[in-house]
Amino acid sequence: MTAGTGPHATTIELAAPAPPEVAVGADFLLSVKVSCAAGCDLAAVPLEITTPDGAVIASACRAGPGRAGTVDIALEAPRQTGGCSWTVRSGPHYCADIRHEEASLAVRIDAVPHATSLAVWAVPSPVVMGQSFAIKVGAKSSAAMALAGGKIEVRDESDAVVARGCLGETPLPGTSALYWTKIELPAPPGEGMHVWSVTLEPGELPLAHEGAATTFSTSIVGPPEHRLTIKVIEKDTAAPIADAQVRLSAFRAATDPSGLAVVDLPRGVYELNVWKVGYEAPRRTVTVNENMSIAVEVVSVPEEDPDAAWLM
Repeated sequence: MTAGTGPHATTIELAAPAPPEVAVGADFLLSVKVSCAAGCDLAAVPLEITTPDGAVIASACRAGPGRAGTVDIALEAPRQTGGCSWTVRSGPHYCADIRHEEASLAVRIDAVPHATSLAVWAVPSPVVMGQSFAIKVGAKSSAAMALAGGKIEVRDESDAVVARGCLGETPLPGTSALYWTKIELPAPPGEGMHVWSVTLEPGELPLAHEGAATTFSTSIVGPPEHRLTIKVIEKDTAAPIADAQVRLSAFRAATDPSGLAVVDLPRGVYELNVWKVGYEAPRRTVTVNENMSIAVEVVSVPEEDPDAAWLM
């Protein structure tokens, strides 16, 4: 110690707010700053960290880029959920022959389950009331962990369980960790738009995961009574238009190479829309009370020139 110089007080403080929550088992950084009341440079001071389970480790730290006197300490959250705390401690130690007193900082963080996401796709529309239909359900872990065996429940608008399933053993092709399954469920007996809720219970995993929920909807219609055949042609040439999208309320179809689309549907009044890029077709109302065929003439429209604004 330098003659006539007493010990210096040392302070450890957060250089940036600590994350309030960290997923169990996940790595995170704790940024702290060690400083001396007299302005001594303490950037190289060794630190000790006491972990939530009581173990004492040397600091795995590195200087924070562009932040003098700041270090980033690499830590790992416990593998169990709940509140937990770390204690960062320095000294007592000597720096430039000056004794610096011991300092410590306690940091509390909540260890929380990993998140999961849930998706529903391949939902048919419309569905005939009273019949069964199938959907695909997939789930993914924020930690990319295997969710195979996770339990899926589907509930109707009265909150009754109408279908159950389990995620498959392998991810969906083309994905790294989207585990999925196909679930069949009954359509309700009434017509109209209906909504279902889907939930995931991940089950026992090496690291805790939250469940997830989502919804999907589809249109329920009465049984088909008549067949409507739509032929889509180009107005000036009468050439058939393939791959035109045909929509009559909830019913959809696409034309084949001969320009034909066939839709089986209940009797009723429908608004017919035909759409394809590069063509225009007027909307029209169609009353279906028997098997029938209609023709729809579309008009070719020129593509917009993306450089037109620059040529004016």
